[in-house]
Amino acid sequence: MSVGLLLGLGATALWALILVRADRQPGGGPWPPEQGNLGSAAWAWGLTTLIYVGLVQTWGQPPTLPAALRFGSGLPLVVAGGLLHGWASAALGLKGTSGWDVGVVTHGPYALCRHPQYLGQIGSIAGLALLIGSGESLAIGLAASIMLIFGARVEDRAITARHPEATAGYRARTPFLLPLPSRP
Repeated sequence: MSVGLLLGLGATALWALILVRADRQPGGGPWPPEQGNLGSAAWAWGLTTLIYVGLVQTWGQPPTLPAALRFGSGLPLVVAGGLLHGWASAALGLKGTSGWDVGVVTHGPYALCRHPQYLGQIGSIAGLALLIGSGESLAIGLAASIMLIFGARVEDRAITARHPEATAGYRARTPFLLPLPSRP
């Protein structure tokens, strides 16, 4: 078991524990915090960074996936996920990405789905895991992706609890995580 696997899965497990606790108190749990601060920003970004560091630490292990799949799927996912994550972070603002309550954001990528930042992170983490292609990287990528989907659900419920009027119409017209093709 490598240091990368321990870091990646450890950070994912800590995030999952925080999210399970938060899920028991929609809008009042530890994530998203009732009132963001530098501490909540530090642990949120710190744990997320450790997941990526864990993945990078598995680089150089023998890949279990063929090169065509690793580069043909992994590389485009890393790029697309990173671009979407950056676009969503810019639309949300630094405070919003760090836990401060910025209300309901409905512009930019948030007009396409309610949680594009999570979708971008899932894409970049899954893509990086595929690109590396080792058993350990794939384990981290899968665990982190599942945790991020759960995190988006927890955050969705918290935002709805805090802003029921603002989210009612938005939730009705905007898909949760995957943008849908335009309807004629």
